[in-house]
Amino acid sequence: MRVYETIFILDPTLDEHTLEKEIKKVEDLIANQKGKIIRTEKWGTRRLSYPIKKKMQGFYTLIYFEGDGNIPAELERTYKLNESCLRYLVVVSEEKAERFKEEEKTESL
Repeated sequence: MRVYETIFILDPTLDEHTLEKEIKKVEDLIANQKGKIIRTEKWGTRRLSYPIKKKMQGFYTLIYFEGDGNIPAELERTYKLNESCLRYLVVVSEEKAERFKEEEKTESL
């Protein structure tokens, strides 16, 4: 299994409950595809470099996860269908995988 990271930008006009619901959808999709969530980081609302869908801000979320090669394609398909998702990116994160494994070893000692 490989370690991936996905970052996605949601519409900042969504209320807190809806934002949490959208993030939970992504986490559930990863879990349903037999992936394992390593860490979820909610960066909050930040200014965009350029307007996207006439928005100047977006709610950023970063998720590190472990899984098979079919999960990124499924995530991208889901992001494309989600109208409240402004931008997304899914990449393999090999160097972060090593760091996470080292952190797990030190925590277990």
